[in-house]
Amino acid sequence: MTRRLTYILMLLGILLMPVVHAQTIHPYGLQQMVSVADADISGTPRFIGMAGAMTAVGGDPSAVLINPAGLGVYRHSQFSLSADGTFRRYVQDGSTYDYGWFARWKVSQVSYVFALTHPERVAGVVSNNLMISYNKRADMYQNIMLNDRAGKAVSQGDWIQTNIDEYLYLHDANLHYAMNISNCVYWGAGLTLEWMQARQIYNRCEDKLEDRRGQASTYDIRTASTGRAFGVGGSVGLLVHPIRAIRLGVSVESPVIGKMRQTDIISEKLGSNSETEYTDNYRWKMTTPLKASAGLGLQWANHGLLSLQYDLHYHKLTGVAHTARAGLEVAMTNHWMIELGYAYSTLYARQRAAVGVNYMGRWIRIGMAYNFSWCNGQVIDPLYYTTQGIYRMRENRIVLSFQWNT
Repeated sequence: MTRRLTYILMLLGILLMPVVHAQTIHPYGLQQMVSVADADISGTPRFIGMAGAMTAVGGDPSAVLINPAGLGVYRHSQFSLSADGTFRRYVQDGSTYDYGWFARWKVSQVSYVFALTHPERVAGVVSNNLMISYNKRADMYQNIMLNDRAGKAVSQGDWIQTNIDEYLYLHDANLHYAMNISNCVYWGAGLTLEWMQARQIYNRCEDKLEDRRGQASTYDIRTASTGRAFGVGGSVGLLVHPIRAIRLGVSVESPVIGKMRQTDIISEKLGSNSETEYTDNYRWKMTTPLKASAGLGLQWANHGLLSLQYDLHYHKLTGVAHTARAGLEVAMTNHWMIELGYAYSTLYARQRAAVGVNYMGRWIRIGMAYNFSWCNGQVIDPLYYTTQGIYRMRENRIVLSFQWNT
């Protein structure tokens, strides 16, 4: 067991090596915001507590979204409801502006599993399970002030001040199906209907003592973009349980493809001139990222399991991003479970650490988890394509859930 654990840690180290020096580019525009959609870990306390490392585990409504084959693990029909509170803060070193903590409570998932099992069977098709669910997959909010008067000037006497205020919400309605074959092989597929709300307000004020004409000048621009979209996507997955101690899982989640209706209100002012404002309405093809996942689970008796996972995230605007996850679940008693998790993603160079506790009775399950995530980001000036400033994000998330086996 010690040698096996050593190999696992070496594998995890190899996965993390290429991402240690990852840089973050803050998105600008609704298309860039969509390209980093689903960056959150949201769902049940068990899923949060294991940092999302459940591709090879299953048996959880949030894990089914990552790998639909995990739905085949269910032996009973189940109703599940989860809610979470998120507390975020953005800070720029050297800045006098402080937005404080942003707080939001929401229902993160509601689901019902129809477990159509054949208890007497141990070979062949043991169960055909269905799950219908609602999930708030992303609740991204960012409000950042950069390069204010107390910050570093671009050149002596000049200053640029930028404020970015944006949010993006993703709501999913899902239908998943999975089959259990001989309690050894599970496969599943899912259909997702997704609707999105997005807004970005970009304010930029530039004050120069000397412009190209040798004169002092000020320039203000404000862009307010709002959008709504609806799209359809799908997912497929496989989970193999060859022996009691090992679980293997792979899955692919296709991009959600739809149409975004966007409205831009742009206002500009140069010096003392009157402000110019115009509005633009248009539609464009929305595509969320392609996601693939592979996981390994190691279980020892009834004491718990260790899960390792690698995720691939691809979008044409952000390119390829990688995430390495590790989750540990330990049985403290016959009914109480504790989870620990850690994840590192090159998308936003974001790190997460989590802990969760669950009571698992015969009919009722309740749980709670705490997740802390942090990252450093850089904003790219859209006019000059240079790094304008660095900010730090800190997030606390508390999750509560109730599950009822019917």
